Amino acid sequence: MPENGLPAILDGLQAIVGQENVLTSATDCLGYSRDMSIHAGLPEAVVFAESAEQVSRVLALANQAGLPVTVRGGGTSVTGASLPVKGGLVLNLVRMNRIREINRADGYAVVEPGVICQELNKALSPGHFYPPDPGSAPIATIGGMVSTNASGVRAVKYGTARDYVKAMEVVLADGRIIRTGSKAPKSSAGYDLNRLFATSEGTLGVITELTLRILPVPEYSIFAKLSFPSIVEAGATVEEIMRRGVPISTCEILDGVSIETVRKAMGLEIPAGVTCLLFMEIDGHRGSVESAAARVDVIMKENGGLESEWSDDPVKRAAIWSARHGLVTSLSRIRPGQRQVPITEDFGVPMSRIPETIADIQAIGRKHGVEIATFGHIGDGNLHAVLLMDVRNQEHWETTRRIADDFIELTLKHEGTLTAEHGVGLAKSPFIARELGESLEVMASIKKALDPKNILNPGKLGFADSIRDIYEMNACGTLREGVSGELSFGEELDREILSCVQCGFCTLGCPTFGVSQIETMNARGRNNLAFNLLTGKVRPSAEMAERLYQCTLCDNCKSTCPAGVRTSAIVQAARGRLYEAGLSPEIFNLAYRSIRENGNPFLEPRAKRTDVFPAVIPAEPEAEVLYWAGCLSSYQEMKIVPATVKALEAAGVKWTALGQEEGCCGYLAYLTGAMDRFKELAEQNIKAFERVGARIVLTTCPGCYKAFRDLYPEQTGKEVRVMHASEYFGGLAAEGRLPWREEAKALRAVYHDPCDLGRHMGVYEPPRELLRRLPGLELKEFPLNREMAKCCGAGGGMKGFDLDLSLELAERRVLSAVETGAEAIVSACPSCKQNFNQAAAKLKKDGRLQSKVKVYDLMELLAQRLA
Repeated sequence: MPENGLPAILDGLQAIVGQENVLTSATDCLGYSRDMSIHAGLPEAVVFAESAEQVSRVLALANQAGLPVTVRGGGTSVTGASLPVKGGLVLNLVRMNRIREINRADGYAVVEPGVICQELNKALSPGHFYPPDPGSAPIATIGGMVSTNASGVRAVKYGTARDYVKAMEVVLADGRIIRTGSKAPKSSAGYDLNRLFATSEGTLGVITELTLRILPVPEYSIFAKLSFPSIVEAGATVEEIMRRGVPISTCEILDGVSIETVRKAMGLEIPAGVTCLLFMEIDGHRGSVESAAARVDVIMKENGGLESEWSDDPVKRAAIWSARHGLVTSLSRIRPGQRQVPITEDFGVPMSRIPETIADIQAIGRKHGVEIATFGHIGDGNLHAVLLMDVRNQEHWETTRRIADDFIELTLKHEGTLTAEHGVGLAKSPFIARELGESLEVMASIKKALDPKNILNPGKLGFADSIRDIYEMNACGTLREGVSGELSFGEELDREILSCVQCGFCTLGCPTFGVSQIETMNARGRNNLAFNLLTGKVRPSAEMAERLYQCTLCDNCKSTCPAGVRTSAIVQAARGRLYEAGLSPEIFNLAYRSIRENGNPFLEPRAKRTDVFPAVIPAEPEAEVLYWAGCLSSYQEMKIVPATVKALEAAGVKWTALGQEEGCCGYLAYLTGAMDRFKELAEQNIKAFERVGARIVLTTCPGCYKAFRDLYPEQTGKEVRVMHASEYFGGLAAEGRLPWREEAKALRAVYHDPCDLGRHMGVYEPPRELLRRLPGLELKEFPLNREMAKCCGAGGGMKGFDLDLSLELAERRVLSAVETGAEAIVSACPSCKQNFNQAAAKLKKDGRLQSKVKVYDLMELLAQRLA
C-alpha cells in the first residue's frame, strides 16, 4: 500500500516533467485502463517522461511514497502487462522516441524505448533491418517489445527481441541508473542482465535506452502461399521441413476459422476446398533460396499439400502479410456480437509435437462445442488458439474458463510453454505457476532484491499479489449477464463498441492523437470511454465531454483499423449521452438556438442568407436542380455560391434555390449528439424539397450531402435525390456541357479529400476527374490521400469547440501540401477551405511558411476556367 500516495508527490511530479505532462482527470486515466486483454486497471495519474533523468526522479519519488509505477509504451499487450492493476502511476514513455545512433559498420543502433519498431526499420532502410517483427510492429514500441521478449513471423530464423539486445540503460525502482551489456560483439562480464530485464515486463526496472543489433538486408527473398486440405497435412509438412533443415525465415499457419476471417475481413481470395494455409518466406542468396523453395514443394506434395504459389513481388508480399497481421483484430468481425478473447492462447511446443498439438486443440474445440481459430508462427512451434465469445454471456465465460484449463493441460502434456512471445502479464498469472514451479520463487527473490517496496508493475507474472482467476480485474465483469436497457446504445452499436479489441492500430490514423499522444484523444481511448458507459462503470461528465468533442469524426481510424471499427459512430452516440445529460458545450447550445431562430448556427440574420446569390433567384417551375447553398457558403465562404451559379448557368441548367427559406441541414446537430433537433430539421427540409419538386438537390457541402443522402433516410424513412457538386458537374463536363476558356493560367494544385465526402461516402474520383478536365491545371496528390487522407481539423464540430487544436491539424496538412510542390490546395468542402486559409495565414505570420499558398474550393477553380 502507498505510504503517502499520489497527493504527497503530485507537486514533485509536475515539477519534474511539467504540469501539462501529468494527467490526473478521471477520464484521461480511464484511457490507460485497458489493452488487448480482457482485464482492466485504473491509474491515479499518467506521467509522460522524456529522458532517463526524468524517469529516475519520478521513480525515486514514487519509491519514497510507496506508489506503484506501471510502464507503458504503445499499449499493444494482449496480457494486461501494462495495466496498472494496483493503481498508482502509469509512466508513459511514448515521447522518448529518438533514434540516437545508427552504426552500420559495427551493426548496431541506439534507441530510446518509445521508438516504434516500424519507424526504426524505416530509418535503417536501405541496407539494414531490425529482425523482430510482431504483428503490432507499426505501433509497438521497442521498449515494450524487449520487455516482453516479443518476436513475430521471422522468429523461426531470426529469433526474438532479447536476442538483439547488446546493451541497456535501466532505471531501478529507487531511481538509480545502471548500464548493462556492451557494444562489443560478445562479452562474458558477469550475469547476463540484458536477458533478465528483457523478459521482466517492467517489474525489475525501467528501460530508458537500448543498443540493438541490426543485420544487413538479405540479397533476395521469396514468399509463398501453400494450400492444404486440412491443418493436419500442414502441420506434418512443417515438421518435415524443419527436420530436413530447409532454411525458411518465416512460416505462418492459418486454420479454417482464420481463413474465413481473412476472406471476409481482408478480401484475400482463397479457393474452395482449402481449409488450411501456410504463409512462408525464404531469404538469402538467390540460388540457395530457389533451391530451398523447390525442396519445400517436394515436402509439401509428400505430405498431401494441394498447391504452392511463390512470388518475389513485394506488393503481393505486403498484401499477404497485411492479411495475416490483421487477422487477430478481424476475428471480432466474423460473428456479430462475438469477439476474440486472449487468455492462454500463446503456447509453444517442441517442433515434433506440432501435429499432435494441433489435433488436441481441435479436440478441445469439439469437446466444448466451440470453434477455435488456430494460427501462428508454426515454424518455431508457437501456436495461437483464439476463442470467439460473446462477453455478455455468462455461459460463454464459463466455457472459456474450462477451455483455458484444458489448454494448460495440453501445454504441460507436450512439454511446452504457456507463453512463447506475449509474456505473462495478468492473463496468464493464474496459470503460470504450474509451468514454472519453484523457479517462480527464485523470480520473486530477484524481484524483492531489486524492488523491495514492490512498486514496479505489481500484480503481474504470477507473484503472490497476482490475480488467481480470469474473473478478477475483468473489464467485462458487469457485462457477463448482458447489458441493462438504460445503458445500451442499441444492439448494433453495442456490438460495434465490443468489436474494438483495443489493439491500437487506430493511432496510425487518428489526427488528434498524432498531436497529443494522449489515449483519450485517440479512437482506442474514446471507444474505451463508450465501453465504460456501456458497462455502467462511469457516467457522462464534463471531463468526458471535452475529450469526445475533441474528435473530428474523420473516420481515419477506421481506415487503419483491421476490423474497421466505426469509431465516428461510437463517438457520435456517446455525444448523444452527453447531450441528454445536459453536458453539450455551450458553443453548441448557442448554435442550436441560432439554428432555430435564424436558420443557421452563426447567429446571423436569415435575411443575409441570399446576399451571395444573384439579385433574382430563378423561380423555375420545372427546375432540374434545387441548389442548396448551405450555411457556411451562405455566410462565410461567400465565393462558392456565385461560382456554382455561374457554372449552372454556363451549362444551361434550369435551377432554383430556397433563398431565405433555406435553413440548416442539421448536420451539426447530428454530429454533436442533438438527435431530436436533427430529426426536426430533417423533416422540415424534406417538406421543402417535396414542395419545390426539382429532380436533384445539389449541394457543395459534404456535410449537407451526407445528411441528405445517408442520414435523412435513416431518421425519416424518406429518400432525397441529392448529388454533390463534384459528381453533378463532373457529369456535365463528361457530356461536353461546360464551355472552357481557351487560355487559362497554369496552376499546380493538390487535392484534399474532405472526410465526409471521401471516407464517409466513398466519393474520391469525381472531384479528381473534374479537376483533370480544367484547362491549365496540374493535379498533385498528398502522400496521404483518399482513404488515408488526414483531416483538415474542422470536422465533427471540433473547430467550434477547440479552435487551437483544429488549426494545428490544418497547419500540418498545409505544410504537407507545400512539400508536394503545389501552389494551391483545392478541396470540395467549404469547411476545409476555411480552415486551410486560416492555418496558412497563421503559418505565414509565425514564419513557418515562406511562400504563399492559395486555397480554393473546387467550384471556384471550375468557375475561373469557364468561358
